[in-house]
Amino acid sequence: MARSFREMITTGIGFQTAHLHTVDISLPEKRYTDDDARSRFFRTVVDRARTVPGVTAAAVIDNLPLHQIADSNFYIAGRPAPPLQSLPIADTAHSSPDYFAVIGLLLVAGRLFTDADLAFTEKDQDAVVIVNQAFARQFFAEEQPLGKRLLSPDKKHASEIVGVVADYRPMGVENGVRPQMFWPDLRLRSATLIVRTRAESASLAHSIQSAIWSIDKDVPADKVLGMDFYLDEWQSQRKFNTLLMGIFAGLALLLAMMGIYGVLSNLIASRVREIGIRMAIGATSGQIAKLVLLQSRLPVAIGLVLGLTGTFAISRFLEALLYHVQARDPVTLVLAVCTILLISPVAIYVPLRRATSVDCIVALREE
Repeated sequence: MARSFREMITTGIGFQTAHLHTVDISLPEKRYTDDDARSRFFRTVVDRARTVPGVTAAAVIDNLPLHQIADSNFYIAGRPAPPLQSLPIADTAHSSPDYFAVIGLLLVAGRLFTDADLAFTEKDQDAVVIVNQAFARQFFAEEQPLGKRLLSPDKKHASEIVGVVADYRPMGVENGVRPQMFWPDLRLRSATLIVRTRAESASLAHSIQSAIWSIDKDVPADKVLGMDFYLDEWQSQRKFNTLLMGIFAGLALLLAMMGIYGVLSNLIASRVREIGIRMAIGATSGQIAKLVLLQSRLPVAIGLVLGLTGTFAISRFLEALLYHVQARDPVTLVLAVCTILLISPVAIYVPLRRATSVDCIVALREE
């Protein structure tokens, strides 16, 4: 579990969440009844957010990673139409042109959106679309995706692929990458403002809210949250599972030490006369200690064999909790065995001291 958590943290979600802050915005339907009004509002929000002290970039998107997702079917122009139940599907998002720069998503091929693309798309004409690498791999494995056209499910709208960006994991590390399509479009009823800042500031949240309310004081924008908040939410279950299993593992190791201690204490107590005789005929404390250590290997070895057998028997129940680590991972098993072997001498320290301090005269007299 510890190695799985480390692998998850190392892998990451595909972009840096530090210094990214978000606020959800839902426009009142009665006042923002048409597409032009909604687009003007979000354009103005982006412009006002950029003027907030400490903000270096701002953008708007309707499906923020780690927050929410949406998907849609589509057709690929020039290819035979598949059956309806087999239509390709991918995640969708509509954003302002600067979204990729704000979130720090790298351009792999082609170009990013421009303000002209945004204006062109919002006229309900044929639009442009950017896809991620997972989309390109899945649907254009042996083709160049740039210039290809994607058709909406009703085939009334077409979008030309103008760019390919790097992958991110919109549902957290454990759920992997997903094919994704992005359109430049701000005719949104609800969206998330995302800003990148130079540093954390106690007044930042209030400043962002004020920028939004300066446009419309009745728009709800009461929660400014960092992207780290959403990342922690996705990782919280993994952290809890790792902590819980760590506690159980620590208790199991403690029980193992107590078991070794008890077995060897009983072993030495039953052999006091033998140890006394050995010391009476010249055995040194070092030789007695060596004898006890050698004889302690047997119960430890039996325990390790039984433990490994149990591990192989029940490890399949842990597979759903692991990430990039096999349930029967040899490295983990070797580390566990080495831990037991290193802990064993600590557990037998008291019995060993008792064995090496036996007075041969007292031991023989008691017998």
